[in-house]
Amino acid sequence: MKIIFLNVPGHGHVNPTLAVTAELVQRGHQVIYYNHPDFAPQIGRCGAEFRPYPEPQPTAVQLNQKASNLVSVTIWVLEQSQRLLPWLLEELRREQPDRVVFDSICLWGMQAAHLLGLPSVASIVTFVQEGVKGMITWRDGLALVRQALPLMPSLIKNRRQLVRRFGPEVFPHPQIFPCISQTNLVYTSRAFQPETDFIDDSFHFVGPSINTETRETADFPWHLLQNGRPAVYISLGTVYHDKMDFYQMAFATLADHRAQFVLSAGRTTDIAALGPVPDNFIVRNFVPQLELLPRVNAFITHGGMNSINEGLYFGVPLVVVPQQMEQTLNARQTARHGAAIVLGDRPPYGRTTPTDLSTALDTVLADGTYRQNAKRIGQSFREAGGYQRAADLITAVHLRKDANI
Repeated sequence: MKIIFLNVPGHGHVNPTLAVTAELVQRGHQVIYYNHPDFAPQIGRCGAEFRPYPEPQPTAVQLNQKASNLVSVTIWVLEQSQRLLPWLLEELRREQPDRVVFDSICLWGMQAAHLLGLPSVASIVTFVQEGVKGMITWRDGLALVRQALPLMPSLIKNRRQLVRRFGPEVFPHPQIFPCISQTNLVYTSRAFQPETDFIDDSFHFVGPSINTETRETADFPWHLLQNGRPAVYISLGTVYHDKMDFYQMAFATLADHRAQFVLSAGRTTDIAALGPVPDNFIVRNFVPQLELLPRVNAFITHGGMNSINEGLYFGVPLVVVPQQMEQTLNARQTARHGAAIVLGDRPPYGRTTPTDLSTALDTVLADGTYRQNAKRIGQSFREAGGYQRAADLITAVHLRKDANI
């Protein structure tokens, strides 16, 4: 079977697909994966054939700059669709794939598969967003309106341009996001997904796509975690890793704490610029997260869906300091399930105090119910089937071609 993956240049969107890609290749399928060349090494390690989008490439920098504003992301995706869709239609006509798998914000992937009548699968790396709307506060809503109003004319213009060029069928669903299809893979469990009537039988909750056998490794002083003290991991992910003020606040606040801390500062962060590192901190540009999480007692995180999923998968309670709206909603859902404490979830997001950070950490370390709830959610993840069930669904025989090619 020939399977084409179409994704956006974001680690949070690519990482959940890697174990799925490797599983499909191992089963003997041909996988062709389109994205920015920055992602070629990890895609290639899965055994897939990597292909770049045509120049000018959609880049991670572009997407990251817009990540905190949903309307900006939507406009960017519409602009990319106008540029990429004509090329992609020809590419798919030539390749004649048996399946197209597209990310839930990869609009051009959904549109091309729909216009050509190809069997397709949506890869949804967040909650199904219709379910989190009930967690939006009036402050969140006001911030969204302030962001959206100046940009709405551009959004409407770009949408109309696509309709004029490709016809109304270029938007087969009322909403732009999530981009959905005949089969929709959601990388969480049904128990952890917020309730919504938007979900039907086409949505399959497969849990986090985690293959611990193929995890990325690195040299790390593991012996420093074997000192009888609780271990705490701190990471703000791949997009928000440059929050030097937060790291320095953590140093000042937690230098005398009884725990051993591990801080993943990001691959491009100048660690020397952080200043003196407390004795109870291990600071690295890269930390093998999947190898570390089973060894820690708490995780201070920005609340990206991958980070939350991986922490809960290993039963680790969270202190979440979200940096934008989507992460805020992820954090609130985790707190609803009793596995996290959320700080700084009022716009502008990400603000917290030394006292609040220290108190929240002490609470999740001392109160065992947070760990119990994290383990309960983690068990629901394991029971969902993971990357193997995702591969089963992608290759399911009921997906038929109705091709217009």
